[in-house]
Amino acid sequence: MSSDLLERHKITKKANLLSTIVNSLLALMKISLGLLGSSSALFADGIHSLADLLVNAMVFVANHYSRLDPDENHPYGHWRFETVATFGLGLFLVLVGLGIGFDAIYRITHHLTDKPDEFTIWVAVISILANESLFRYTLNLAKQINSDLLKANAWHSRSDSWASLIVLAGLLGAFAGFPFLDEVAALVVAFFIIRMGGNWGWKALEELSDAGLSQDELKKVEQTIMSLTGVKHLHQLRTRKMAGRVFLDVHVLIEPYYVSASEGHFVAQSVQVILAKNFPDIEDVTVHVDTENHPEGLPKHLLPERSVLLNELMPKWQNIVPESMVLRTILYYFEAHLEINLTLSLSVLEQHKHESLKEQFNASILDHRSISSITLVYG
Repeated sequence: MSSDLLERHKITKKANLLSTIVNSLLALMKISLGLLGSSSALFADGIHSLADLLVNAMVFVANHYSRLDPDENHPYGHWRFETVATFGLGLFLVLVGLGIGFDAIYRITHHLTDKPDEFTIWVAVISILANESLFRYTLNLAKQINSDLLKANAWHSRSDSWASLIVLAGLLGAFAGFPFLDEVAALVVAFFIIRMGGNWGWKALEELSDAGLSQDELKKVEQTIMSLTGVKHLHQLRTRKMAGRVFLDVHVLIEPYYVSASEGHFVAQSVQVILAKNFPDIEDVTVHVDTENHPEGLPKHLLPERSVLLNELMPKWQNIVPESMVLRTILYYFEAHLEINLTLSLSVLEQHKHESLKEQFNASILDHRSISSITLVYG
């Protein structure tokens, strides 16, 4: 496992442990004192904190699987486990919010409201302070490792803080002579929880459907690639996200005639390295090297490969010059045609004139419509 991945795992594990401890204490306190103090809102808030423990368990399991190295069945790694867990967390929040809301409506419509005991106010205050502190701490860690799952967990702590704040307002209203406000507070809490869960669930669904970088981010990536020496143009720039990481592939256009295969490979490596340096979120870059702009998608038909082509042409060329005089054959492949650069021994000019050779070699390719030209050089 890489050092970055190991550090990501350690930070997530630390945040998860702290969240588990805090939510365990808050759940025990709010459930027990909510029952003793006759506050349905505080009790519901305690159930919400108890649900957080299950969420933390989900975070732990997702973190364990997402940090695993790529394998035969998961060649891109296991980042999607974190995305799936984020969706599960969002769905869980929606279900918890609906449960709290339905319970509050039932109590209001059936006039099951009672005036809570005064100590429930202090429980709500403690819950607000604890959840707000946990939110700030977890969000800071999430930004360090760019984890959507930890961000979701952090904002869930913020939703807990809001929930407790609304519970406090409902309790104060109940003490002012309106006991039903305790249930209204629970209903409002349910709305915030549902909205938060829906937002994170939708974001995870977008990622699962291979949502990529925004247009502004893509423009920055494009400008970075175009700034590199050897890149004439680019197209088919595509990205997709996995748990805060970005997987990118792009086609770059290079000079077709004066760049060797190894130099084209170097240009592709340059694209990979410069993107990794300038965009830390990019996990993997795949570069396809092109020698011309062409329509997207697969070609309608393939041009003849080297071995097939030379097997057909070499017998014709041997009728012009001995095979030993043909020093090198370079093929330039384009979308709908290819060009040949043929290097002949300089000594061949002792027996043949260049114009005569040119005429004969041009005649040798007349039956090959895919060949647009043949150029003779001597060495």
